Amino acid sequence: MKYLRRCLKALGWLMLALGGLAALGLAALIVANWNDDALSEAAQQALQYTPPTEQALEGNGYLIVMGLDAPIGGGAIGDAVALGRTRLAREIERRRWVEVHGDRQEGIPSPIPAKSPLDDVLPGRLRCPVDESDCFAWFVKHGDEVQALAKTHQALLQRLAAAAGSPQFSNPAPIYLQSEFPPYGLLVRAHELWLAQASQEWMHGRPQQALDIAHQAVQLRSRLASHSNSLIASMVALAMQHRELRWLSDASARTASAPPMAESKAIEELLSAPTTSLESALKGEMQYIASILYPPADSGFYPSAGDDPLAWWKHALNRPSRVAYLPRQTVNQSIEYLKQVRAVSALPIHQQSAAFSRIMQLVDDDSVCLPWKRLRNVAGSCVFATTVPVYRTYIERVADIDGYRRLVLLQRRAAVEQVAPPDMPAWLARSPQTLHDPYTQEPMQWDAATSSLVFEGREKQNQNPGRSSTYRVRLRG
Repeated sequence: MKYLRRCLKALGWLMLALGGLAALGLAALIVANWNDDALSEAAQQALQYTPPTEQALEGNGYLIVMGLDAPIGGGAIGDAVALGRTRLAREIERRRWVEVHGDRQEGIPSPIPAKSPLDDVLPGRLRCPVDESDCFAWFVKHGDEVQALAKTHQALLQRLAAAAGSPQFSNPAPIYLQSEFPPYGLLVRAHELWLAQASQEWMHGRPQQALDIAHQAVQLRSRLASHSNSLIASMVALAMQHRELRWLSDASARTASAPPMAESKAIEELLSAPTTSLESALKGEMQYIASILYPPADSGFYPSAGDDPLAWWKHALNRPSRVAYLPRQTVNQSIEYLKQVRAVSALPIHQQSAAFSRIMQLVDDDSVCLPWKRLRNVAGSCVFATTVPVYRTYIERVADIDGYRRLVLLQRRAAVEQVAPPDMPAWLARSPQTLHDPYTQEPMQWDAATSSLVFEGREKQNQNPGRSSTYRVRLRG
Protein backbone atom coordinates (compact mmCIF):
# COMPACT_ATOMS: atom_id res chain seq x y z
CA MET A 1 0.00 0.00 0.00
CA LYS A 2 2.85 2.31 0.89
CA TYR A 3 4.55 1.67 -2.45
CA LEU A 4 1.26 2.15 -4.29
CA ARG A 5 0.81 5.59 -2.72
CA ARG A 6 4.36 6.54 -3.71
CA CYS A 7 3.79 5.36 -7.27
CA LEU A 8 0.53 7.28 -7.53
CA LYS A 9 2.19 10.36 -6.08
CA ALA A 10 5.08 10.08 -8.56
CA LEU A 11 2.62 9.59 -11.39
CA GLY A 12 0.73 12.68 -10.28
CA TRP A 13 3.90 14.77 -10.28
CA LEU A 14 4.81 13.40 -13.70
CA MET A 15 1.40 14.29 -15.11
CA LEU A 16 1.66 17.73 -13.55
CA ALA A 17 5.12 18.23 -15.08
CA LEU A 18 3.93 17.08 -18.49
CA GLY A 19 0.88 19.34 -18.22
CA GLY A 20 3.14 22.23 -17.33
CA LEU A 21 5.40 21.54 -20.29
CA ALA A 22 2.38 21.29 -22.59
CA ALA A 23 1.04 24.57 -21.22
CA LEU A 24 4.41 26.22 -21.76
CA GLY A 25 4.57 24.83 -25.30
CA LEU A 26 1.06 26.04 -26.08
CA ALA A 27 1.83 29.43 -24.59
CA ALA A 28 5.00 29.67 -26.70
CA LEU A 29 3.02 28.69 -29.79
CA ILE A 30 0.37 31.33 -29.07
CA VAL A 31 2.95 34.03 -28.44
CA ALA A 32 4.87 33.13 -31.61
CA ASN A 33 1.69 33.36 -33.69
CA TRP A 34 0.02 36.28 -31.90
CA ASN A 35 0.46 38.76 -34.76
CA ASP A 36 0.38 38.01 -38.45
CA ASP A 37 2.65 39.66 -41.02
CA ALA A 38 1.56 42.45 -43.31
CA LEU A 39 0.80 41.37 -46.86
CA SER A 40 3.80 41.74 -49.15
CA GLU A 41 3.53 43.87 -52.25
CA ALA A 42 3.62 40.77 -54.44
CA ALA A 43 0.81 39.16 -52.41
CA GLN A 44 -1.30 42.31 -52.66
CA GLN A 45 -0.86 42.28 -56.42
CA ALA A 46 -1.84 38.61 -56.58
CA LEU A 47 -5.07 39.34 -54.70
CA GLN A 48 -6.08 42.12 -57.06
CA TYR A 49 -8.07 41.81 -60.27
CA THR A 50 -8.84 44.66 -62.62
CA PRO A 51 -11.71 44.01 -65.04
CA PRO A 52 -10.76 44.54 -68.70
CA THR A 53 -11.62 47.75 -70.50
CA GLU A 54 -13.86 47.77 -73.54
CA GLN A 55 -10.78 48.46 -75.64
CA ALA A 56 -9.19 45.24 -74.34
CA LEU A 57 -12.30 43.26 -75.29
CA GLU A 58 -12.85 44.68 -78.77
CA GLY A 59 -11.66 42.14 -81.32
CA ASN A 60 -10.33 39.85 -78.56
CA GLY A 61 -10.21 36.27 -79.85
CA TYR A 62 -10.25 34.83 -76.35
CA LEU A 63 -13.92 35.81 -76.06
CA ILE A 64 -14.61 33.43 -78.96
CA VAL A 65 -12.91 30.63 -77.02
CA MET A 66 -15.01 31.49 -73.95
CA GLY A 67 -18.17 31.27 -76.06
CA LEU A 68 -17.11 28.44 -78.34
CA ASP A 69 -20.17 26.36 -77.45
CA ALA A 70 -22.72 29.09 -78.25
CA PRO A 71 -25.72 27.88 -80.29
CA ILE A 72 -25.51 28.80 -83.95
CA GLY A 73 -27.91 31.64 -84.58
CA GLY A 74 -27.58 34.81 -86.60
CA GLY A 75 -23.79 34.70 -86.87
CA ALA A 76 -21.31 32.04 -85.81
CA ILE A 77 -18.64 34.48 -84.64
CA GLY A 78 -20.95 37.09 -83.15
CA ASP A 79 -22.87 34.48 -81.14
CA ALA A 80 -19.64 33.11 -79.68
CA VAL A 81 -18.39 36.59 -78.75
CA ALA A 82 -21.74 37.43 -77.12
CA LEU A 83 -21.67 34.28 -74.97
CA GLY A 84 -18.02 34.91 -74.16
CA ARG A 85 -18.83 38.40 -72.91
CA THR A 86 -21.72 37.03 -70.84
CA ARG A 87 -19.51 34.37 -69.27
CA LEU A 88 -16.82 36.92 -68.52
CA ALA A 89 -19.31 39.24 -66.80
CA ARG A 90 -20.63 36.32 -64.72
CA GLU A 91 -17.12 35.25 -63.74
CA ILE A 92 -16.30 38.78 -62.59
CA GLU A 93 -19.50 38.79 -60.55
CA ARG A 94 -18.68 35.41 -59.01
CA ARG A 95 -15.15 36.48 -58.14
CA ARG A 96 -16.43 39.53 -56.28
CA TRP A 97 -18.77 37.27 -54.33
CA VAL A 98 -15.93 34.86 -53.44
CA GLU A 99 -13.78 37.79 -52.28
CA VAL A 100 -16.37 38.41 -49.59
CA HIS A 101 -17.72 34.94 -48.80
CA GLY A 102 -14.90 32.53 -49.66
CA ASP A 103 -15.90 28.92 -50.37
CA ARG A 104 -19.46 29.28 -49.08
CA GLN A 105 -21.74 27.91 -51.79
CA GLU A 106 -25.04 29.35 -50.64
CA GLY A 107 -25.79 32.53 -52.51
CA ILE A 108 -22.98 32.44 -55.06
CA PRO A 109 -24.14 33.42 -58.58
CA SER A 110 -24.53 30.36 -60.76
CA PRO A 111 -21.99 29.76 -63.51
CA ILE A 112 -23.05 29.51 -67.13
CA PRO A 113 -22.54 25.80 -67.85
CA ALA A 114 -20.45 24.89 -70.86
CA LYS A 115 -21.91 22.56 -73.45
CA SER A 116 -19.23 20.24 -74.76
CA PRO A 117 -20.72 17.64 -77.15
CA LEU A 118 -17.29 16.10 -77.74
CA ASP A 119 -18.39 12.94 -79.53
CA ASP A 120 -20.68 14.97 -81.76
CA VAL A 121 -17.65 16.91 -83.01
CA LEU A 122 -15.29 13.95 -83.44
CA PRO A 123 -16.42 10.56 -82.05
CA GLY A 124 -13.84 8.58 -80.14
CA ARG A 125 -13.86 5.78 -82.73
CA LEU A 126 -12.70 8.25 -85.42
CA ARG A 127 -9.83 9.71 -83.42
CA CYS A 128 -6.42 8.51 -84.59
CA PRO A 129 -5.31 5.81 -82.08
CA VAL A 130 -2.16 6.49 -80.09
CA ASP A 131 -0.47 3.42 -81.60
CA GLU A 132 -1.40 4.27 -85.20
CA SER A 133 1.77 4.88 -87.23
CA ASP A 134 0.15 7.06 -89.92
CA CYS A 135 -2.73 9.33 -88.94
CA PHE A 136 -2.98 10.76 -92.46
CA ALA A 137 -3.87 7.31 -93.81
CA TRP A 138 -6.21 6.76 -90.85
CA PHE A 139 -8.26 9.86 -91.60
CA VAL A 140 -8.38 9.05 -95.31
CA LYS A 141 -9.75 5.62 -94.43
CA HIS A 142 -12.53 7.40 -92.52
CA GLY A 143 -12.73 10.18 -95.08
CA ASP A 144 -16.47 10.33 -95.67
CA GLU A 145 -17.29 10.53 -91.97
CA VAL A 146 -14.62 13.15 -91.28
CA GLN A 147 -15.77 15.28 -94.20
CA ALA A 148 -19.39 15.05 -93.01
CA LEU A 149 -18.35 16.14 -89.51
CA ALA A 150 -16.30 19.04 -90.87
CA LYS A 151 -19.32 20.17 -92.88
CA THR A 152 -21.70 19.77 -89.93
CA HIS A 153 -19.39 21.74 -87.64
CA GLN A 154 -18.31 24.30 -90.20
CA ALA A 155 -19.42 27.15 -87.94
CA LEU A 156 -17.36 25.74 -85.05
CA LEU A 157 -14.27 25.55 -87.25
CA GLN A 158 -14.94 29.09 -88.43
CA ARG A 159 -14.85 30.17 -84.79
CA LEU A 160 -11.46 28.55 -84.34
CA ALA A 161 -10.14 30.36 -87.41
CA ALA A 162 -11.57 33.68 -86.19
CA ALA A 163 -9.97 33.27 -82.77
CA ALA A 164 -6.63 32.35 -84.36
CA GLY A 165 -6.64 35.40 -86.61
CA SER A 166 -8.32 37.93 -84.30
CA PRO A 167 -6.77 41.43 -83.98
CA GLN A 168 -5.84 40.71 -80.37
CA PHE A 169 -5.88 37.73 -78.03
CA SER A 170 -5.59 38.01 -74.27
CA ASN A 171 -7.24 36.25 -71.35
CA PRO A 172 -9.45 38.76 -69.48
CA ALA A 173 -11.02 36.27 -67.07
CA PRO A 174 -10.26 36.24 -63.33
CA ILE A 175 -8.66 33.20 -61.77
CA TYR A 176 -9.90 32.50 -58.24
CA LEU A 177 -11.17 29.84 -55.85
CA GLN A 178 -14.39 29.00 -57.74
CA SER A 179 -13.19 29.68 -61.30
CA GLU A 180 -15.19 28.24 -64.18
CA PHE A 181 -13.14 27.50 -67.30
CA PRO A 182 -14.06 27.94 -70.96
CA PRO A 183 -15.19 24.81 -72.88
CA TYR A 184 -11.63 23.55 -73.28
CA GLY A 185 -12.81 20.01 -74.02
CA LEU A 186 -14.75 21.27 -77.03
CA LEU A 187 -11.75 23.36 -78.10
CA VAL A 188 -9.43 20.33 -78.03
CA ARG A 189 -11.83 18.09 -79.97
CA ALA A 190 -12.55 20.79 -82.58
CA HIS A 191 -8.81 21.40 -82.95
CA GLU A 192 -8.41 17.65 -83.55
CA LEU A 193 -11.13 17.72 -86.21
CA TRP A 194 -9.32 20.64 -87.82
CA LEU A 195 -6.13 18.59 -88.10
CA ALA A 196 -8.09 15.61 -89.44
CA GLN A 197 -9.45 17.88 -92.15
CA ALA A 198 -5.90 19.08 -92.89
CA SER A 199 -4.76 15.44 -93.19
CA GLN A 200 -7.34 14.80 -95.86
CA GLU A 201 -6.39 17.95 -97.76
CA TRP A 202 -2.78 16.75 -97.88
CA MET A 203 -3.69 13.23 -99.00
CA HIS A 204 -5.95 14.61 -101.73
CA GLY A 205 -3.06 16.49 -103.26
CA ARG A 206 -3.64 19.87 -101.66
CA PRO A 207 -0.68 20.25 -99.27
CA GLN A 208 -0.77 24.05 -99.27
CA GLN A 209 -4.40 24.08 -98.10
CA ALA A 210 -3.46 21.50 -95.47
CA LEU A 211 -0.58 23.66 -94.25
CA ASP A 212 -2.84 26.72 -94.12
CA ILE A 213 -5.14 24.83 -91.71
CA ALA A 214 -2.16 23.58 -89.69
CA HIS A 215 -0.81 27.14 -89.46
CA GLN A 216 -4.12 28.34 -88.01
CA ALA A 217 -4.15 25.44 -85.53
CA VAL A 218 -0.62 26.26 -84.35
CA GLN A 219 -1.41 29.97 -84.13
CA LEU A 220 -4.50 29.43 -81.98
CA ARG A 221 -2.76 26.98 -79.66
CA SER A 222 0.27 29.26 -79.33
CA ARG A 223 -1.92 32.23 -78.41
CA LEU A 224 -3.78 30.15 -75.83
CA ALA A 225 -0.51 29.04 -74.23
CA SER A 226 1.07 32.50 -74.27
CA HIS A 227 -1.93 34.09 -72.55
CA SER A 228 -2.74 31.28 -70.12
CA ASN A 229 -3.70 32.28 -66.59
CA SER A 230 -3.84 28.73 -65.22
CA LEU A 231 -1.92 25.49 -65.33
CA ILE A 232 -5.06 23.83 -66.68
CA ALA A 233 -5.08 26.07 -69.76
CA SER A 234 -1.36 25.46 -70.29
CA MET A 235 -1.79 21.68 -70.10
CA VAL A 236 -4.67 21.93 -72.59
CA ALA A 237 -2.37 23.84 -74.95
CA LEU A 238 0.35 21.18 -74.52
CA ALA A 239 -2.13 18.43 -75.44
CA MET A 240 -3.03 20.38 -78.56
CA GLN A 241 0.63 20.88 -79.44
CA HIS A 242 1.31 17.14 -79.18
CA ARG A 243 -1.36 16.53 -81.84
CA GLU A 244 0.09 19.27 -84.03
CA LEU A 245 3.56 17.73 -83.79
CA ARG A 246 2.18 14.33 -84.68
CA TRP A 247 0.51 15.90 -87.72
CA LEU A 248 3.72 17.68 -88.76
CA SER A 249 5.65 14.44 -88.31
CA ASP A 250 3.25 12.66 -90.67
CA ALA A 251 3.54 15.53 -93.16
CA SER A 252 7.34 15.36 -93.01
CA ALA A 253 7.34 11.62 -93.66
CA ARG A 254 5.01 11.55 -96.67
CA THR A 255 7.74 11.30 -99.31
CA ALA A 256 11.35 10.19 -99.42
CA SER A 257 12.37 13.07 -101.66
CA ALA A 258 12.40 16.71 -100.60
CA PRO A 259 9.01 18.46 -100.92
CA PRO A 260 8.56 21.76 -102.77
CA MET A 261 10.45 24.64 -101.19
CA ALA A 262 7.29 26.49 -100.09
CA GLU A 263 5.95 23.45 -98.22
CA SER A 264 9.31 22.65 -96.65
CA LYS A 265 9.70 26.24 -95.46
CA ALA A 266 6.17 26.27 -94.01
CA ILE A 267 6.75 23.08 -92.02
CA GLU A 268 10.11 24.36 -90.80
CA GLU A 269 8.52 27.59 -89.56
CA LEU A 270 5.74 25.75 -87.73
CA LEU A 271 8.34 23.65 -85.91
CA SER A 272 10.87 26.36 -85.15
CA ALA A 273 9.20 28.24 -82.28
CA PRO A 274 10.18 26.84 -78.84
CA THR A 275 7.38 25.52 -76.66
CA THR A 276 5.79 28.25 -74.56
CA SER A 277 6.99 28.29 -70.95
CA LEU A 278 4.73 28.42 -67.89
CA GLU A 279 5.58 32.03 -66.99
CA SER A 280 2.10 33.33 -67.82
CA ALA A 281 0.32 30.36 -66.21
CA LEU A 282 2.35 30.66 -63.00
CA LYS A 283 1.42 34.31 -62.71
CA GLY A 284 -2.19 33.18 -62.74
CA GLU A 285 -1.31 30.43 -60.27
CA MET A 286 -0.17 33.13 -57.83
CA GLN A 287 -3.61 34.72 -58.06
CA TYR A 288 -5.33 31.38 -57.63
CA ILE A 289 -3.27 30.31 -54.61
CA ALA A 290 -3.67 33.71 -52.96
CA SER A 291 -7.46 33.51 -53.37
CA ILE A 292 -7.49 30.06 -51.72
CA LEU A 293 -5.21 30.84 -48.77
CA TYR A 294 -6.35 34.33 -47.86
CA PRO A 295 -9.55 34.50 -45.76
CA PRO A 296 -12.53 36.45 -47.15
CA ALA A 297 -13.68 39.71 -45.65
CA ASP A 298 -16.51 38.25 -43.55
CA SER A 299 -14.68 35.15 -42.28
CA GLY A 300 -14.13 36.60 -38.82
CA PHE A 301 -10.51 35.55 -38.97
CA TYR A 302 -9.44 39.10 -38.20
CA PRO A 303 -11.92 40.61 -35.69
CA SER A 304 -12.33 44.31 -36.26
CA ALA A 305 -11.56 46.36 -33.15
CA GLY A 306 -13.52 49.50 -33.93
CA ASP A 307 -15.01 50.89 -30.72
CA ASP A 308 -15.74 47.45 -29.28
CA PRO A 309 -14.21 47.25 -25.76
CA LEU A 310 -14.30 43.44 -25.97
CA ALA A 311 -12.22 43.31 -29.18
CA TRP A 312 -9.15 42.16 -27.27
CA TRP A 313 -11.04 39.20 -25.80
CA LYS A 314 -12.49 38.33 -29.21
CA HIS A 315 -8.95 38.39 -30.53
CA ALA A 316 -7.85 35.97 -27.81
CA LEU A 317 -10.84 33.65 -28.28
CA ASN A 318 -10.16 33.58 -32.01
CA ARG A 319 -6.56 32.50 -31.39
CA PRO A 320 -7.15 28.70 -31.20
CA SER A 321 -8.34 28.68 -34.82
CA ARG A 322 -5.03 30.13 -35.98
CA VAL A 323 -2.60 29.03 -33.29
CA ALA A 324 -0.24 27.59 -35.92
CA TYR A 325 -1.58 29.25 -39.07
CA LEU A 326 -1.06 32.85 -40.15
CA PRO A 327 -2.89 33.51 -43.43
CA ARG A 328 -1.01 36.63 -44.46
CA GLN A 329 2.40 35.09 -43.84
CA THR A 330 1.23 31.93 -45.62
CA VAL A 331 0.18 33.92 -48.68
CA ASN A 332 3.47 35.84 -48.63
CA GLN A 333 5.53 32.65 -48.43
CA SER A 334 3.49 30.92 -51.12
CA ILE A 335 3.90 33.83 -53.52
CA GLU A 336 7.66 33.89 -52.89
CA TYR A 337 7.93 30.17 -53.65
CA LEU A 338 5.89 30.64 -56.83
CA LYS A 339 8.08 33.55 -57.91
CA GLN A 340 11.08 31.24 -57.68
CA VAL A 341 9.27 28.46 -59.55
CA ARG A 342 8.26 30.96 -62.23
CA ALA A 343 11.87 32.10 -62.60
CA VAL A 344 12.93 28.46 -63.04
CA SER A 345 10.32 27.94 -65.77
CA ALA A 346 11.92 30.76 -67.79
CA LEU A 347 15.41 29.22 -67.69
CA PRO A 348 16.86 27.08 -70.48
CA ILE A 349 15.60 23.54 -69.99
CA HIS A 350 18.99 22.04 -69.13
CA GLN A 351 19.34 24.52 -66.24
CA GLN A 352 15.89 23.96 -64.74
CA SER A 353 16.56 20.73 -62.85
CA ALA A 354 19.45 22.13 -60.81
CA ALA A 355 17.58 25.39 -60.13
CA PHE A 356 14.50 23.50 -58.94
CA SER A 357 16.65 21.33 -56.70
CA ARG A 358 17.91 24.49 -55.01
CA ILE A 359 14.33 25.50 -54.26
CA MET A 360 13.63 22.08 -52.79
CA GLN A 361 16.80 22.28 -50.71
CA LEU A 362 15.60 25.58 -49.30
CA VAL A 363 12.30 23.99 -48.33
CA ASP A 364 14.06 21.05 -46.71
CA ASP A 365 16.54 23.24 -44.84
CA ASP A 366 13.72 25.28 -43.39
CA SER A 367 12.14 22.10 -41.96
CA VAL A 368 8.83 23.76 -42.68
CA CYS A 369 6.65 20.88 -41.49
CA LEU A 370 8.45 20.14 -38.22
CA PRO A 371 6.73 21.85 -35.28
CA TRP A 372 9.73 21.33 -32.98
CA LYS A 373 11.94 23.18 -35.49
CA ARG A 374 9.73 26.25 -35.85
CA LEU A 375 6.85 27.66 -33.84
CA ARG A 376 5.70 30.48 -36.06
CA ASN A 377 3.13 29.55 -38.72
CA VAL A 378 4.18 25.92 -38.89
CA ALA A 379 0.89 24.82 -40.48
CA GLY A 380 0.85 27.63 -43.00
CA SER A 381 4.49 27.08 -43.96
CA CYS A 382 3.83 23.39 -44.50
CA VAL A 383 0.64 23.91 -46.51
CA PHE A 384 2.30 25.25 -49.62
CA ALA A 385 5.84 23.92 -49.26
CA THR A 386 4.57 20.34 -49.61
CA THR A 387 2.99 21.21 -52.97
CA VAL A 388 6.12 22.80 -54.48
CA PRO A 389 7.40 19.49 -56.01
CA VAL A 390 4.20 19.27 -58.09
CA TYR A 391 5.27 22.29 -60.12
CA ARG A 392 8.35 20.42 -61.28
CA THR A 393 6.02 17.97 -63.02
CA TYR A 394 4.32 20.75 -64.98
CA ILE A 395 7.64 22.31 -65.99
CA GLU A 396 8.96 18.95 -67.20
CA ARG A 397 5.83 18.37 -69.27
CA VAL A 398 6.66 21.55 -71.17
CA ALA A 399 10.26 20.38 -71.59
CA ASP A 400 9.10 16.97 -72.84
CA ILE A 401 6.93 18.52 -75.55
CA ASP A 402 9.80 20.76 -76.60
CA GLY A 403 11.98 17.67 -76.88
CA TYR A 404 9.31 16.12 -79.12
CA ARG A 405 9.28 19.29 -81.22
CA ARG A 406 13.05 19.04 -81.69
CA LEU A 407 12.68 15.40 -82.67
CA VAL A 408 10.12 16.20 -85.38
CA LEU A 409 12.22 19.10 -86.65
CA LEU A 410 15.18 16.71 -86.98
CA GLN A 411 12.91 14.34 -88.88
CA ARG A 412 11.95 17.17 -91.22
CA ARG A 413 15.56 18.13 -91.92
CA ALA A 414 16.66 14.53 -92.36
CA ALA A 415 13.94 14.11 -95.00
CA VAL A 416 14.93 17.30 -96.81
CA GLU A 417 18.61 16.35 -96.78
CA GLN A 418 17.77 12.72 -97.63
CA VAL A 419 20.01 11.34 -94.88
CA ALA A 420 20.51 7.60 -95.26
CA PRO A 421 19.81 5.45 -92.15
CA PRO A 422 23.46 4.32 -91.78
CA ASP A 423 24.53 7.99 -91.72
CA MET A 424 22.05 9.04 -89.04
CA PRO A 425 24.30 8.73 -85.94
CA ALA A 426 26.97 10.94 -87.50
CA TRP A 427 24.35 13.35 -88.81
CA LEU A 428 22.74 13.64 -85.37
CA ALA A 429 26.15 14.28 -83.80
CA ARG A 430 26.54 17.27 -86.14
CA SER A 431 23.04 18.59 -85.44
CA PRO A 432 22.66 22.05 -83.83
CA GLN A 433 22.70 22.26 -80.06
CA THR A 434 19.15 23.66 -80.17
CA LEU A 435 17.96 20.29 -81.49
CA HIS A 436 19.73 18.13 -78.91
CA ASP A 437 18.08 16.44 -75.94
CA PRO A 438 16.79 19.40 -73.87
CA TYR A 439 17.76 17.75 -70.59
CA THR A 440 21.21 16.29 -71.33
CA GLN A 441 22.22 18.52 -74.28
CA GLU A 442 23.46 15.36 -75.99
CA PRO A 443 22.41 14.52 -79.57
CA MET A 444 19.07 12.77 -79.94
CA GLN A 445 19.11 8.98 -80.05
CA TRP A 446 18.87 6.86 -83.20
CA ASP A 447 17.25 3.41 -83.08
CA ALA A 448 18.56 1.59 -86.15
CA ALA A 449 16.34 -1.45 -85.57
CA THR A 450 13.17 0.59 -86.07
CA SER A 451 14.67 3.45 -88.15
CA SER A 452 13.42 5.96 -85.63
CA LEU A 453 14.60 9.00 -83.73
CA VAL A 454 14.12 8.68 -79.97
CA PHE A 455 13.85 11.12 -77.09
CA GLU A 456 13.44 10.07 -73.45
CA GLY A 457 11.07 12.45 -71.69
CA ARG A 458 10.41 12.50 -67.96
CA GLU A 459 6.63 12.59 -67.58
CA LYS A 460 4.00 10.09 -68.67
CA GLN A 461 2.30 11.13 -71.89
CA ASN A 462 -1.29 10.03 -72.50
CA GLN A 463 -0.90 10.47 -76.26
CA ASN A 464 2.06 8.08 -76.47
CA PRO A 465 1.55 4.30 -76.72
CA GLY A 466 1.22 2.87 -73.23
CA ARG A 467 1.37 6.40 -71.75
CA SER A 468 5.13 6.14 -72.18
CA SER A 469 7.46 9.07 -71.57
CA THR A 470 9.49 7.94 -74.61
CA TYR A 471 8.93 9.91 -77.81
CA ARG A 472 9.66 8.10 -81.06
CA VAL A 473 9.56 9.39 -84.64
CA ARG A 474 9.97 6.86 -87.43
CA LEU A 475 11.55 7.82 -90.73
CA ARG A 476 9.52 6.56 -93.66
CA GLY A 477 10.18 6.60 -97.33
